[in-house]
Amino acid sequence: MKTYAFELSGEHETLPRSEALALVEIYSTRFSQVAFLDQCLIVEAENLDVQMVASRLAMTHRIIEVLAICDANLEALGRATSQLDLPRQKYLVRARRIKDAAPAADAVEREVGRILFQRGYKADLKRPEMVLRSIITSSRIVLGREAGRCDRSSFEARRPHLKPFFHPGVLMPRMARSLINLTQARAGEMLLDPFAGTCGILIEACLIGIKGLGIEVQVRLVKGALCNLHTLDCSLLLGDAKCLPLRDSSIDAAVLDIPYGRSAKILAKSKDFLLQESLRELFRVIKPGQRMVIVADSSLDGVLANAGFEIMQKHTDRVHGSLTRQIFLCRR
Repeated sequence: MKTYAFELSGEHETLPRSEALALVEIYSTRFSQVAFLDQCLIVEAENLDVQMVASRLAMTHRIIEVLAICDANLEALGRATSQLDLPRQKYLVRARRIKDAAPAADAVEREVGRILFQRGYKADLKRPEMVLRSIITSSRIVLGREAGRCDRSSFEARRPHLKPFFHPGVLMPRMARSLINLTQARAGEMLLDPFAGTCGILIEACLIGIKGLGIEVQVRLVKGALCNLHTLDCSLLLGDAKCLPLRDSSIDAAVLDIPYGRSAKILAKSKDFLLQESLRELFRVIKPGQRMVIVADSSLDGVLANAGFEIMQKHTDRVHGSLTRQIFLCRR
């Protein structure tokens, strides 16, 4: 098995690690977690499809094939670099310091470059044949070859207010993609959003080859969201989450952000009734053993258990002073 380090983003405390592990599990034949440092997840994996994982990740910067892990000081880094077994290729060294970890990134880059120069390797800043990457944490420096890079900039172009149709209170694209990845849905499988709204979740699913199916009860939102889905292979139906027009055990995964906040419109006798009935329907249509992610503004432990779902993970996401989202990863 090879060892990989995931250079995680710092935008959320728990989701980046959970997202990476969810994808490693389905895109490798076997794996184990080696360590979890600050914004750095290290795993051992066999036959990991690095490029597939990198193309899906939302909350990771890079995937590194680990060559050495040493104490966070230049002397230990020098010893580790002198023992690296590298091909005779032109290289580029880059380092990232996590928070206020030491030594500094430029010092790490100089030290690695100095040792490699002494060993006869040549650097090329413009057309390197291999990129060496260091992650500097408070206790360790992780050094390796860059194996995959995540295109995080593409999410910025899909921010909600830049889409043809906008409605307030929706998930940001990186958050939506991360939640989809937690379900472990694969390309060609069907993912349901029964509160589709402007279809931000379904857009992220379709962009990685997952079939999207949205249900939305408001005619205005359906008409607007269809503009956002232009050119995407996604189905959007006018319907009610409390009575889904779907067969039993026909859905591979679900991600839903239930209505809450001032911009939400509840077309039911109460929010609690809407939640209970929609969860009953979701339990009916999701295939046994498959996953669902639900986002709410309060705890759902009891109502999820009553509906028959097993809670696998819980995360929180502070949006602002009066709203902290509760994120539940469940299994049918």
